[in-house]
Amino acid sequence: MLISISDTRRVNLVRTGPRGGIPVVLVHPVGLDLTYWSSQIDALCDVHDVIAFDLPGHGLSPGTPEDWTLDKAAAVLAQVIRWSNASSAHVVGFSVGGMIAQALILAYPELAHSLTLIDTAASFPDAGRAAARKRAVDARQGGMMAVAEPTIERWFTEQTKVRRPDLIDRVTKTLLNDDPLIYAAMWDMLADLDLVANLEHIVCPTLILVGEHDPSAPLVAAELMQKRIAGSQLQVIADASHMAPLEKPAVINTRIKTFLAQHTFQE
Repeated sequence: MLISISDTRRVNLVRTGPRGGIPVVLVHPVGLDLTYWSSQIDALCDVHDVIAFDLPGHGLSPGTPEDWTLDKAAAVLAQVIRWSNASSAHVVGFSVGGMIAQALILAYPELAHSLTLIDTAASFPDAGRAAARKRAVDARQGGMMAVAEPTIERWFTEQTKVRRPDLIDRVTKTLLNDDPLIYAAMWDMLADLDLVANLEHIVCPTLILVGEHDPSAPLVAAELMQKRIAGSQLQVIADASHMAPLEKPAVINTRIKTFLAQHTFQE
């Protein structure tokens, strides 16, 4: 449903599960939408109040390229949590969603009861920044057709490409329907990502999950976050690339459920 979370912002979201506890808020990757959390919603909603929403300019949420700074994205996430009438949330961020989740906690630490970061990073090496800027240029010049195929190559293992053509087809169609100017603005934002120096200020329970073969947010990036976030847990998802929740949903769901069960003492 499309709801107003402020005087100037509407987002499309879904909410399911029992009310009254600390909600689980799911934040999706660049170019996708809330429907890609379907397996996680199904796994969590028997026990948890689950909220998934479309980021600005994705799915059914209105948005423009000007929406895309990390501070603005974190503010949208904060507004979604406040809309739920909860004082804090279990925040689960996937890829770009994980970067937004980190920014949320740094700007609004009171809103995070726990943090789960999936296939994400807090910074990029120079080569990664250059690649992000190139993706922005490619999208502006060639549209989504210019970036969809190389994105699929990075996001999935060869095994998934062979065994799950339906999934590859679905993701490809979603990407091709994206606004290339919003997509480009997001990659310009990512080219400047650098949260590492502030990660020590994250004090809530944190779980970091990374696909074994993720080239976009590799193990070294996850290890850096684990080193900087005190008490955080790092777990590697075998035989997965950047889209671990889509390639290994049962494994991801078990890891998230186990982690949340460890941190429900205040619910």
